[in-house]
Amino acid sequence: MLELFSLKQKVAVITGASRGLGKTMAKGLAAAGAHVVLIARDADKLNKVRDDILEAGGQATALPLDLADEAAIRTGIQTIGRELGRIDICVNNAGIINWQPLLDSDVDDFERIMDTNVKATFVMSQECAAIMRAGGRGGRIINLGSLLSSLGRAKLHAYCASKSAIVGLTRSLAAELGRDNITANVIAPGYFVTDINESVTSRPGYVEAVSGVTPMERWGQPDELVGTLIYLASGASSFVTGQVIHVDGGIQATFTFQLAA
Repeated sequence: MLELFSLKQKVAVITGASRGLGKTMAKGLAAAGAHVVLIARDADKLNKVRDDILEAGGQATALPLDLADEAAIRTGIQTIGRELGRIDICVNNAGIINWQPLLDSDVDDFERIMDTNVKATFVMSQECAAIMRAGGRGGRIINLGSLLSSLGRAKLHAYCASKSAIVGLTRSLAAELGRDNITANVIAPGYFVTDINESVTSRPGYVEAVSGVTPMERWGQPDELVGTLIYLASGASSFVTGQVIHVDGGIQATFTFQLAA
């Protein structure tokens, strides 16, 4: 039964792999047996993640590139396909966020977020799907959405738009690629303890406020995302596509509030 979740002899590419949830997920893919191709801009940080995986007995390759550079993405993925002979799993995790009140927002910033969060996901998916289709073995595309894929949040107009777009893009991929045995799904994390959230977790009362509206009354730990990732990347989810799986302690599906004693 556990073989259903094995990623042995698979090649997985993951963006945003140098830190945060991406680093944890990359290590999880490697622990499940995949050869993991680590993608991010910072070569030094990528090499450190690669070395950690190798020291743990896994397989990994570092591929530093800027996801704002379409040509670099296409060249990089095509090179990986030739060198490793296959790509079985594509995890589009990289994303950026910026808080801006509506009347202070600018189009350049909006486009920067959409390019990184949505356009790069499209280009990565396109290149990986071409290799998966040519190999004839099927594949898995896993895109990282957010709690805000289905909810709005003040001052996060571009981010909310980008994460909503990820869901629509993924469902379209699922509709087209299913005949090739390529699935496409979204993981939508809630609030996790990562370095990207340090700017908000440092605000007085913020951690407690989020915990208060989360049924499990706490923030998620990065390792708690790995099980869902491995499920969607493996044979265990072979008939699951076009889905959004929220890993958020129940916050998206419920309404909770704390009453004074």
